[in-house]
Amino acid sequence: MGKTAGGIEDLRELFKDAPLEEKSLAALQINSYLRIWKRNAVISREKNGHTVLEIVPIKASEFVEQQLYLAAGLLELGVEKGDTVAIYSPNSARYAIELFALFAIGAVFVPVYPTTTEEEVDLLLRHSESRFVFAGDVMQFQKAFAILNKVKSPLKKLIVNYHVDTGNPNVLSYDELIRLGRRSGKIHDAARMLRSINEDDRAALIYTPGTTGIPKGALLTHGNFLAQRKLLDLFRVTDKDVRLAHLPFSHVFGLSADLLSSTATGSLLCIMKSFETEEVLEYIREVRPTIICSVPRMYEKICVTVIQGLQQYGRTRRALAALALKVGRKHYIAETTGRGAPFLIGVVKKLLYPQLRRIRSSLGMSRIRILVSGGGPLPLEIAYFFGGIDLPITEGYGLTETAPIINVNRLDLNKPGTVGPPLEGVIEKISDEGEILVKGSTVFKGYYKNDDENEIAFTPDGFFRTGDIGIFDEDGYLRITGRIKDLLITSSGKNVAPLYIEKKFENEPFISFICVVGDRRKYLTALIVPEFARLRAYARDRNLKFQGDEDLVAHPEVFAFYKERIGAINETLARYEQIKKFTLLPREFSVNGGELSPTFKFRRHHVHEKYRDLIDTMYPSSDSIPDEL
Repeated sequence: MGKTAGGIEDLRELFKDAPLEEKSLAALQINSYLRIWKRNAVISREKNGHTVLEIVPIKASEFVEQQLYLAAGLLELGVEKGDTVAIYSPNSARYAIELFALFAIGAVFVPVYPTTTEEEVDLLLRHSESRFVFAGDVMQFQKAFAILNKVKSPLKKLIVNYHVDTGNPNVLSYDELIRLGRRSGKIHDAARMLRSINEDDRAALIYTPGTTGIPKGALLTHGNFLAQRKLLDLFRVTDKDVRLAHLPFSHVFGLSADLLSSTATGSLLCIMKSFETEEVLEYIREVRPTIICSVPRMYEKICVTVIQGLQQYGRTRRALAALALKVGRKHYIAETTGRGAPFLIGVVKKLLYPQLRRIRSSLGMSRIRILVSGGGPLPLEIAYFFGGIDLPITEGYGLTETAPIINVNRLDLNKPGTVGPPLEGVIEKISDEGEILVKGSTVFKGYYKNDDENEIAFTPDGFFRTGDIGIFDEDGYLRITGRIKDLLITSSGKNVAPLYIEKKFENEPFISFICVVGDRRKYLTALIVPEFARLRAYARDRNLKFQGDEDLVAHPEVFAFYKERIGAINETLARYEQIKKFTLLPREFSVNGGELSPTFKFRRHHVHEKYRDLIDTMYPSSDSIPDEL
């Protein structure tokens, strides 16, 4: 490391007073990285902002160097403490460094999902008042550049993770910003500002869908995130751990559980861009992590991969593996339900243990200490499968507004089907309506520029309304039983506002009603009531033969017609908001049928219950995990 513009031979000179008082995320990270200064902090398949085939390490010293020069460059550009700065990018090492550069100078991080549409990005930038945005890959750059070039653009500067030549003075690359920081001489200012950040200072403005589809920005402080440190003590996370980060940093679960946790402890962070099962498994086998945090959908896919892999075995080996899985499952269920495994089951499991070990090794999970699931409900069968191969999944619960985790199972008492007891310092109670209410240092300060939402988000005595329904068992473990709000949470952890999607179809002349479905499911589907008068006229014009409306909605040409129209609207939605399958209903929604209230309001939950069997047909059994091999 050469001498900088500030005359520094070694950046550790800036922190001679270390350890710093850990009242901010950056101070905690600096203390951690000073301890592992010459060791690798991050590895990824990324070089100079581009994806590469080989794994590229970044030492803690290199991370801090880039972080502080980026921070100095941002100060030179005019970014001040409290300013909002967006990062619109898939996961990358540069994403992580940019984030901590923002934290160092007290800027407020605004994450934007990498698949967010240009229209939605523009809305978030304007609402958050973000004048600066970091763009990750080509797709994000193109959309952000289009926003920058608008006549009344909300943006002042666009910083791109790779070299790009646009001829626009308001676009600069990651490396150019670092060089600007070197020349500025403001690295001392950045180090001083880092020390001035407190627990009550804002750290992030994270948008979550509102029930009307208009995003709500949750303001989270450094103190909210620092309160999550109790988890690190609970699970005894150290700098000897290796973490796999495949959840997006733009999601509060991936941000906190992976990125912030690794920087707080100095554990090696292996950053992935992809969420594809095969790529995740390939990475697991290569880096052999000790901790993985994921969503139920990924665990489901891994389970299916194992079961499919068994079919490649010879008859004897397949039978032994199947028996081992069955016995392991029974043993785990007995242990976690408090009954204790029968002696014979324990003996058989020991005899079959080499089979279970072989399955773990085939997944690259021989070093796993902790598997955590969040962002959506974990199916019991998946919990039993992983517990059966001695890789118990610890399920937790939280929300964007709680930074996020407020409940989690314990390693010494893991109860599948529950999300565990509250974290230390978190107070929870159940309202008369059954809603889970929460108070504590993890709970956010409120929604940005949204007084109406803030008024209904908290009870008069200061508890946050989660919108979820739950009960506590005899051990104080929370069981989620339903949702008060209409928001859907897919099994991959995506929050989706169905009303926002349904409103896209308001001007569709051939649709009378549409009900978007997908809570706790892998993808979105829809129940559609056609505008029958118009559809009948359409069919007659094309000489389609039908006896009645039931015949009409079953006609292949009618199905193809709706598929095309739905596909056109899907193009305007983010990928996770798109409707993958739909069913045309043969009759109108009505008050008598129960789909509409006496005041003709749409009764979503009743529709879900009434048409449950029909909905299930849009999620075929081949997509689910079989109970038996």
